[in-house]
Amino acid sequence: MASSIRKIGNSQGVILPKPALQALGVAEGGAVEFVYEPGKITIIPARRTPRLGWEDDARRIAGAGLTEEEREWLDADLTSETDTEALGEDWTDDDIAELEAALSANEKNRR
Repeated sequence: MASSIRKIGNSQGVILPKPALQALGVAEGGAVEFVYEPGKITIIPARRTPRLGWEDDARRIAGAGLTEEEREWLDADLTSETDTEALGEDWTDDDIAELEAALSANEKNRR
């Protein structure tokens, strides 16, 4: 598929045909990146930035404060009374302790 260099304002650019944009998975206004290699330029869809905007969202949520229900969840007592409800009556205290130890070891391995 061929195209030509065109004047766009004070710059020059290439008009990408609609099938090329569809093949890239981008639309008008979509972000792309240029990969420069000797003798060629490759256009790829821009990589999304993980967690983009999370910091602002966290500040906004924190500024709004917690609802009563959220506060109840955070303050909930996580004792063996709730273990029986969550896991069922077949679980013994030893089973629960073994599960907690495995989860703790798994968490340490992630770090």
